[in-house]
Amino acid sequence: MGIPYYRKNLYVMWVATFLVSASWTQVMPFLPVFLAEMGVEEGLNTWSGIVLSAHFVTGIFMLPVWGKLGDKYGRKPMAVRAGFCLSAIYFLTSLSTAPWHVAVLRLLNGALTGFIPMSTALIGTNTPPPYAARYVASVQTSSAAGTIIGPVLGGTLAALFGVRGAMVASATLVFLSTVLTALLVTEKRKPEPAAPTTLLADLRTALNMPVMWVAMFISMVGQGATMGVQPVMVLHIESMLGKAASPMLSGFILALPGLALFLSATRWVGLLDRYPLQQVALIAFLGAGLGYVISGVVRIIWLWVPLFFLASIFAAAFRPLGAAVVSTDVPPDFRGRGFALQTSATTAGGLFGPLLAGIVADYLGRGAVFIVLGLILLASLLVVSRHMAHAKAGQGVQHRHQPRSV
Repeated sequence: MGIPYYRKNLYVMWVATFLVSASWTQVMPFLPVFLAEMGVEEGLNTWSGIVLSAHFVTGIFMLPVWGKLGDKYGRKPMAVRAGFCLSAIYFLTSLSTAPWHVAVLRLLNGALTGFIPMSTALIGTNTPPPYAARYVASVQTSSAAGTIIGPVLGGTLAALFGVRGAMVASATLVFLSTVLTALLVTEKRKPEPAAPTTLLADLRTALNMPVMWVAMFISMVGQGATMGVQPVMVLHIESMLGKAASPMLSGFILALPGLALFLSATRWVGLLDRYPLQQVALIAFLGAGLGYVISGVVRIIWLWVPLFFLASIFAAAFRPLGAAVVSTDVPPDFRGRGFALQTSATTAGGLFGPLLAGIVADYLGRGAVFIVLGLILLASLLVVSRHMAHAKAGQGVQHRHQPRSV
């Protein structure tokens, strides 16, 4: 007797998600270096912010569209479509000769892709309920593992073959992942048709749910802070390393946020079994905010690395907390739309973070980016605290999570 189809799906999607996630982090951190190799000198930080944010400009609007199409036609077709589009975009990016070429392709990236969200949704909807949460958590772990190996692999390939060669490798990884998905994944449980709704109506509904509001807010701000350091990270590290700088060494340091997510994601979610969401979120905002501010001040690399890793441990809480809240605390009839809105909120953070970072770096220096983002995280701590207190007093809402298996 063969293994159940949903278990085979997990094995295949674990590998595919790992490879796609690795390809993403293999390319993203080195885009500023790619622009510098093109000869961009004036406004390099701003251009870096633009190309890193461009993906999120279109993604904000298109991810909910692909989500609705996934609800109508199935998640597997949408995952396969996204994978082939992403592979082609990576390859075309490797042929770019001007910064605007990269920016346009990044816009297409946000408009046409979405492999990992669709893969997660496919696993969640095609796994029996007793195993669904654990299988989804496993796929998220594979994504986190990919973010660890991606920068290391990207730095190694960039050192050996240049950034263009690393992009071709990313295109190949995504293509192979998509072929595996198309040939080996089975989607037996098609989504049931739901009453049509507009994005604006869904947004109004979500904003009236205190827990959904916080899930969207922490996802947006957390992604903004995490992505905000990307335009300056490599160049900031190289400025501290001096003559010892190399793409390979930068790649190892860039893997720290992914390692932090891999090591701590399930632990952050586990805290929700014992403490209310707002308390766990406040701890994450406080630790990440202080860590970013201190990282912006420190200029000694051997001291900066552990400080940034510690800040990344706290920042790693935002993504799994947002997903866990939507998957367990949002009413079932709104859960699919809730995931789409939470993804859009995350995408919005990925848009504004790099843009803000590029402007701050050009006017105040790269170290100031960490300080500004840290202050935003600390201010967000007050916003979350005030909102949840208002919800408790005005609506009588005080949600506590019930124990669950992750």
